[in-house]
This record gives sequence, C-alpha cells and structure tokens, in this order.
Amino acid sequence: MFEGFVYINNVAFPYPSNESGLQTRATIVNNARMASGLLKCKKIGEDMGKVELQWRALTPEQWSTMCKIFDENFVFNIRYYDMVENDWIEKVFYVGDRSARPFKVDINTGKPELWLDCQANVIDTGASRVEDTIDE
Repeated sequence: MFEGFVYINNVAFPYPSNESGLQTRATIVNNARMASGLLKCKKIGEDMGKVELQWRALTPEQWSTMCKIFDENFVFNIRYYDMVENDWIEKVFYVGDRSARPFKVDINTGKPELWLDCQANVIDTGASRVEDTIDE
C-alpha cells in the first residue's frame, strides 16, 4: 500500500484534494510558418510534465516539510503515478509558485491550526538526475 500520492525527495505527501493532481504534458516545438502557409516544425527534446497539487488543508508540519524541501532544493526528485507510463515514475522537477492561508491562528503563539488551500505546481526539468541540472 502506498502512503502518499506524491513523494518529494522520498517524503510521502497525502493525496491532494478533489479536482487536483492535474497532470499536463507539454511538447516543445521549434516551428516556422512558410510563405505558403505550411507549418514546418520539429519536436525539441522530450515531452515535459507538470503536476498541479492542491490540498484543502494540511497540518503545519506537513506544509512546512514540503515548503522546506522546495526552499532547500531548487530541483528535487519526485515519484508519482504518471498518466503516460501508467505506472510510478521518478523524475527531477522544480517548483513554481506555492501558496496557502492560515486557519485558526493561536493568538498566543501565532501558529495556525491548519494551512488551507495549499498549492504548489511542480514542473519537469527534463533531467533524469538532479546532478544534470547544475549549471556551473
């Protein structure tokens, strides 16, 4: 049995809320339109994936753990069930914008009881290893 929907640097995170977990596959194309109107194009590299993650509520510990992974690692490994492979795969991703709002904030500590509407989009780097993304 799987503990999570997505594993970020081998840390399991829960299944996202309904209507989340959308996977997008983008094809990068080098193209040009000829004078005749005919499109000449060539696919560049592999198709790239994106996974949109959203949770209605996460504990402060869950959201903090995920945000720290993103803050401490510009790129990271993600294991998820891929729509193309119809199986679990692991790839190197980076994170886009993330957002959440605090809920039931303790007036004495300032700590929220939960984070609501937690969102993060993760985008495929095209690399098979984190080391391959380092620009020296």
